[in-house]
Amino acid sequence: MNVELVSAHLTVVQKHEISMYARAFGDLAALAVWGTEARALITAAIHSLG
Repeated sequence: MNVELVSAHLTVVQKHEISMYARAFGDLAALAVWGTEARALITAAIHSLG
């Protein structure tokens, strides 16, 4: 499994590491929003800047 990082990428081959990245991805995916909900969050962030 290849993992993209900010400055490069790395190859993860150990099963426990792959499981760790898969779990982290799943956790982040569960927090993700799209469409109207994403637009509302972006709009609220812009408004909070004044």
